[in-house]
Amino acid sequence: MKEEAIKFISEIVKPWEILNIKFSTALSMNPAINDFITSANALTISIKHLPEALIQAKPYNLALENRSYEILHDLADSIKHGANNLRNQGRRSTIDVSTMFERNHDATVRFLRNRIVIMHNTYGKIDFMECTMEASKFIAEKLDVRTNWNPQIIIKSGDFSNEIYIHASVENQVHWQAMKLEFVEFEPDGGYKNVDLNGQVLFQLTIDDQLSIG
Repeated sequence: MKEEAIKFISEIVKPWEILNIKFSTALSMNPAINDFITSANALTISIKHLPEALIQAKPYNLALENRSYEILHDLADSIKHGANNLRNQGRRSTIDVSTMFERNHDATVRFLRNRIVIMHNTYGKIDFMECTMEASKFIAEKLDVRTNWNPQIIIKSGDFSNEIYIHASVENQVHWQAMKLEFVEFEPDGGYKNVDLNGQVLFQLTIDDQLSIG
């Protein structure tokens, strides 16, 4: 296996798949600071810099060719330098984690997945896993890497319920202060839109004793 393929699988494919699997379990996470944000930051930086390191492809030029790569290019610079320190305000980006539920017409809900959302000053709200998946495919073409990787974002499809039970674990964060919930409806094209709950559910949160809170 050539070096480009080894690096691509080790630094992009495996981290992406690990996040994908972990996000398929309902978790309560402090939105801005947790282990998944740390992993997402590392994946973002790998996607930006791997083509430059292996084939001397300039990130600026790649950003002109592919919007998903452009978004991650901007996010990587926001991570490195601080979003507010980027001179071009349109490139400023942040990320956070939310727990996403599908809302039924009767206001019952079911867990779909946890997700990281990129807030980009130009392109708005973007799903991190979708963006990194598309950018990774673009990079694979640039590196001439051929693998059998066929990424599929895991979306759960359990029963609808009027109850939400969720746990905040010390395994995923060192401090918990709040969490972010998203309720969505699927659209005919397979996408989804954010909606209000417009009803009542029983919400129960449990927290590890060892987890710092407040």
